[in-house]
Amino acid sequence: MRTALRASITSVALAGALLAPAAGAAHAAAAVRPSAAVTPPTPADRFSGTPAHIGEGLVAVLRHGAEGPEAWIRAVGPDWQPGDHYMSRVLTVLDRENTGGTANGLDLEITEVDSAAPVLAVTKAGVTRSFPLPLSEAARIHGARCVSATKRLRLHGTLVADLTRTPDGPQVQLVEGITKQAHEKLTRTDPAPAPGGPTAARIVNPSGARPSFAYETPGGEHPFADALFPELPAGCPVTYAFEDEAPAPEPDATPSGAAAAAAPSATPAGKPSPSTGPAAPAAPEAQAAGEAAAMPRGGLAAGAGLAAAAAGLGAALLVRRRGGTPH
Repeated sequence: MRTALRASITSVALAGALLAPAAGAAHAAAAVRPSAAVTPPTPADRFSGTPAHIGEGLVAVLRHGAEGPEAWIRAVGPDWQPGDHYMSRVLTVLDRENTGGTANGLDLEITEVDSAAPVLAVTKAGVTRSFPLPLSEAARIHGARCVSATKRLRLHGTLVADLTRTPDGPQVQLVEGITKQAHEKLTRTDPAPAPGGPTAARIVNPSGARPSFAYETPGGEHPFADALFPELPAGCPVTYAFEDEAPAPEPDATPSGAAAAAAPSATPAGKPSPSTGPAAPAAPEAQAAGEAAAMPRGGLAAGAGLAAAAAGLGAALLVRRRGGTPH
């Protein structure tokens, strides 16, 4: 019974660390709003882009949306001219997962794939031509120089998260790795997904100097992981004042049996008091403190408040069991 309770309390604490802001950061909690649901793009929006004639009867349709940089290589024939229809047969697709390929004797590669301004390199007979992809949304707002590289994390199933930093703070774009369907984008002011989203995740310390991303990893050795954001390029000022989340209070590590000694009463534990009679047994809160000491600390300490509530419930159940109360 006690072992099962400890496991249950620890799981609740880990989930709470992801889904609740750190204790004491009421100012951050007040600014958090549920992220807006992403409207799926129409087929025309999803596959259109900037066409570039790369020779050999091919057009590269260049894109750089929420799903990342892409070059769709399409066969259009030798007489294609700018302004002509380009939504024709696809020969290959280059993206962050598949950066290189060949088509009609051309060697193709997206270079600087993790930057805000990637480039398609087309090589034939040792001669390379470059075709810049559109800038990312963040680069169009802040300039490519002041957007960090993108760090891609694999979460669970086919879900991936692209982490970047801009002068406005850290950002996370959740994307299906196979279909490339964009889910929510998390930001400094909207650091957690809306309830019912594809995963449990949160930007930790979003307004601090060193924000990180905490996310679930079902099926792995550890149920949750934590990753730092890429650094903002030097010389790029931020648009907000750094303000770290207040750390959660450390759980009391005092053994539950010693809690009575710290009470204001000077009556030794276990001896009758002249005024109140026999000493009362240790309070359930004292035992809960001992259970809470086993909770993880550090990056996941933000769930300590939720774990304390679970520990109190567990202590109450134990008291009922000892008293013979069925449950």
